[in-house]
Amino acid sequence: MSDALEQLVEAGMVAVDEGKNPMTGEDARVRRYRLKDNYSRFYLKYVEPEKVAIDSGAYMPGSLEQLDGWQSVLGLAFENMVVNNIPVLLGLLGMSSSLVISAAPFRRSGSRKAHDGVQVDLLLQTRRSVCLVEIKRKREIGREVIDDVVEKVRRLPRRNGISVRTALVYEGHLAPIVEADGYFDAIVPFRTLLGL
Repeated sequence: MSDALEQLVEAGMVAVDEGKNPMTGEDARVRRYRLKDNYSRFYLKYVEPEKVAIDSGAYMPGSLEQLDGWQSVLGLAFENMVVNNIPVLLGLLGMSSSLVISAAPFRRSGSRKAHDGVQVDLLLQTRRSVCLVEIKRKREIGREVIDDVVEKVRRLPRRNGISVRTALVYEGHLAPIVEADGYFDAIVPFRTLLGL
């Protein structure tokens, strides 16, 4: 299994999101593998399960929006595109890649005794700061995105003396209140990330 995963990583189909633990600064205990190629994700979710029907000509597709979980798949693909373009994003956030010690999604399971769980789309870490990047693709993005990130910042474990920045990368209509609130240190439209 390890050899197969390494071959997929070398082929650019899979990424290893190792990251660092923001509480200790040490390498994360768990290596997480992420399917980096969005077409492969689409194929595994929608094409492979229908392969027999497709090959026999019996599959009658409707619109993509009718596929089960289509909006979730688009959301994951969007996050994947942002994470796959970290060097460009760092420049837009005014962060030097030479100072970044970790750039990866971050997840911590919750337990009743120790802590609340948290899932961060992308956590950029330097020796003295963390930048929590929320990646959002929705038709309408309102004030709730701020509330979500405030809660993630509250739950994010970190050492004393570590400052926290927040950023939003988005696709969709951003409600004016989100920018006017001034909560995010940076707001990046996806088209800017693509250089459009």
